[in-house]
Amino acid sequence: MLTVREARKRYGANAALDGVSLELEKGSVLAVIGANGAGKTTLLKCIIGLLKFEGQVLIDGIDVARKGKQARRLVGYVPQQPALHDDLSVRETGMFYADLKGVSHDRAREVVEWVGLADHTEKRTDALSGGMRQRLALALALLADPPLLVLDEPASGLDVSARLELRRLVQDQRELGKAIILSTHWLEDVPYVADDALVLDQGKAVFQGPAKQLTAHAAVGSKLYLRLNGQSPNAVPVIQSTAVAGAVDRAGDWLVVTCRAENKAQIVEALFSAGITILDFRVEEASVAEAVIDLQNVAGKDS
Repeated sequence: MLTVREARKRYGANAALDGVSLELEKGSVLAVIGANGAGKTTLLKCIIGLLKFEGQVLIDGIDVARKGKQARRLVGYVPQQPALHDDLSVRETGMFYADLKGVSHDRAREVVEWVGLADHTEKRTDALSGGMRQRLALALALLADPPLLVLDEPASGLDVSARLELRRLVQDQRELGKAIILSTHWLEDVPYVADDALVLDQGKAVFQGPAKQLTAHAAVGSKLYLRLNGQSPNAVPVIQSTAVAGAVDRAGDWLVVTCRAENKAQIVEALFSAGITILDFRVEEASVAEAVIDLQNVAGKDS
């Protein structure tokens, strides 16, 4: 569905993209990961033909550089900060973009309901939460039922519940056979939302492969902060018995557990099973920069 061959983009002496290639089939999701300035948004804009670049991008066999308008008809694009008309309601926004794309108002109503905004159709877009705005933007991208979705940092600024809802929406579209490429800096989401991952650093690919292997190659870790109502002494052996926790430290009233991102739930479940009440918790995610350094170290050892 999507082929990128040796994509390069320079801004003066700076290489925003440096020879990036990828393949994306229908019914699969590719996560593009990197810190700010790594080249994620540049890559996505090249894919949809918003930037001139060297190399080649094919969408269902159509060359984006030569037949950009035709190629973009196959794409649903959600920018990092959707530009919505603040004076329109959700319903009016859906109808407006349906008219622009030549689809029925019934289709607009259908996609708005599908993203979970059926109870907010009369609400103005400037009154929507960040998660609702992202869902509305996704609904607009789906109006013409495109086979390729391009999502630029769709989880940016979302709380945990909104991120989980976004995971579900992406998984639903994958099951419907769409090809999806999305950029993110939320490393812990990647194994749950994507089939494959591409990690960029200074415009170059430093990892490309199955998303689940990303956590094996890089130390995609988290710090889990737990407040346990004076039960910390009992909790430590329970946490250690899970065999997935690293260091267990204290920070004031908090117990701080270092673990891999995908193992947080296992630790929480073990505490509940032991009858230990969690009064409060928070999570400190691993940074993309740390993961990139780990990937580069692994690559150096393998070379």
